[in-house]
Amino acid sequence: MTHDSQELQPNQGSSSGTAPQSTQDGQEQQQEEPGRDSKMFSLAGSQPPSRNQPVAYVDPEYTQYNPHYNEENREPVWSLAQPLPRVVRPGMRPESAIKEEDKEEQDKPSKDHQGPGPAAQEPPAEVPPTDEQEDRPEAKVARPDDRGFHNRWSKLRHFFRQELAEWIGTTVAITLGLCASQSTYTSNNQAGTYPSIALTWGAAYMIGIYVAGGISGGHLNPAITISMSVWRGFPLRKCLTYIVAQVLGGLTAGGLAYAIYHDQIVTAAATRKVPQNHSAALQGLLTFPKDNVQPATAFFTEFLATAVLVGSIMALGDDANAPPGAGMQAFIIAILISAIFLALGYNTGGCFNGVRDFGPRLVAVMAGWGGHVFRDHDVWWIWGPWAAVITGGLCGGFAYDSLIFTGGESPVNYPPRRRKRAALIKEKNIRRKLRFRKGKIQDIEKAVQKTEE
Repeated sequence: MTHDSQELQPNQGSSSGTAPQSTQDGQEQQQEEPGRDSKMFSLAGSQPPSRNQPVAYVDPEYTQYNPHYNEENREPVWSLAQPLPRVVRPGMRPESAIKEEDKEEQDKPSKDHQGPGPAAQEPPAEVPPTDEQEDRPEAKVARPDDRGFHNRWSKLRHFFRQELAEWIGTTVAITLGLCASQSTYTSNNQAGTYPSIALTWGAAYMIGIYVAGGISGGHLNPAITISMSVWRGFPLRKCLTYIVAQVLGGLTAGGLAYAIYHDQIVTAAATRKVPQNHSAALQGLLTFPKDNVQPATAFFTEFLATAVLVGSIMALGDDANAPPGAGMQAFIIAILISAIFLALGYNTGGCFNGVRDFGPRLVAVMAGWGGHVFRDHDVWWIWGPWAAVITGGLCGGFAYDSLIFTGGESPVNYPPRRRKRAALIKEKNIRRKLRFRKGKIQDIEKAVQKTEE
């Protein structure tokens, strides 16, 4: 009998206490789960048993000088690198619970009067440092402050860590993709082909997700961020800061790609005796419909591609479906993006991300290509990479939630009264933040109470 089968023996005994029966090689006993058929013939396979993952060595004194290390994450992360969190949205709570939470928030002391910060909540080191170690000069200068920060930058980074992660992840992903496109088009397909561009874009987004996925979620795309907010409860207040970080990432990526391939862009334009904005570099830097593609076709190409992308991401993040194994989700998304690029990218250049087009377009204007790049193809950059992509992403999430997803955090699964109540609560919160008159807020609260009767 193998070692694995011996480990499974304690869980294989019958309720009467008899000895477990041996099973044939390659067979696994399936445990029935409530609300789910015990025999599921899934092409995604069954979930493997959990195993202890190897842990890197941590010096006993490390947490003393790095108190934020291994700090428990107290907030959900809508990450593309792991299953999406299950959250309770405001419309799911009764009004009495919301009032109690508001009261608790008011009773909490302000940040200026709080005690020690995250460092005080960290467990002590396994081996406490001795007095001699405490008195060492290197220990004194390396010790963080009362809140666990080493310097002013670490304090600032703590409050904008998610946005910074989203910026660097977007920068890495789009830079790699743009450079692959530039190397192909400026070399007249000597350094690559269209399929190689598609594979590189998929791998580039995979790397970006691995860079930022554990911190910000690695959305790297406004359409994904907005869809997560609408269908999975991602905080609406975070949407704006994430999109700003993504736009800055696209701008940074466009500048890096143009700077790195500037010599090749100039050479390609001189070889064909055309200005840079009419050379092959234009196709590698920006997206636009082919001349023989109708506007409606271009719009629905981007719409359909993003709908498939977001719907598939929702499926990968649904732990009740068949999520991939640990660390594999970003790899599956890379394959997904490459497949979408190959299947639907030819008509429009394969944008599927507003900041992938907007950032390089701004760089093109700053490089002297002319402001007409924002007016070409009937202002394509608005109704294509932004309007079509965002609406496609929302419809992709709606399709998945309508047909498959059963979680209560999706508005599709709200009962009519709950949907009305959630809308009223959201209106009340907005009016309270904007300091509207209290009489109107009280009327909304009464309307909320009527929906609960």
